[in-house]
Amino acid sequence: MRRRTVRAQGGFSLLEVIVAMSIMAISLGALYQSGGGALRGALEAGARTRATTLALALLDGQWSVPPTGLQDGGNVGGMTWHLVSTPFQPGPAVGEKGWALHRIEVSVSWDEGRRNLKLASLLPERRSSPDSGQQAGH
Repeated sequence: MRRRTVRAQGGFSLLEVIVAMSIMAISLGALYQSGGGALRGALEAGARTRATTLALALLDGQWSVPPTGLQDGGNVGGMTWHLVSTPFQPGPAVGEKGWALHRIEVSVSWDEGRRNLKLASLLPERRSSPDSGQQAGH
């Protein structure tokens, strides 16, 4: 009778391959998730920057407020905005002789209303000029 000799073969066992594939799958899942989170963060930052720029432009476009106040709104580039003013009542230290002020607030929303941004400022009320009721030359 002949004896067979068993030689050790090189390579990986099935268990080792399964463990390596599992580690690789978990690692790739974490990598994809962090990459997706970074992309979502970058998109959100871009949308917030556009909303802030729009709100600042709307505030910057107003120098004064008519005595009746302001109320406006619209849509620009997938963003909805509202501009509203209300009379501002200063404390007693300001006195009666100061300018009448209005609090103007701009609200910008996007992502179907799930995200929003609000900015506010104080603006003087428009005064009519003293000679606006008089004709020139009289």
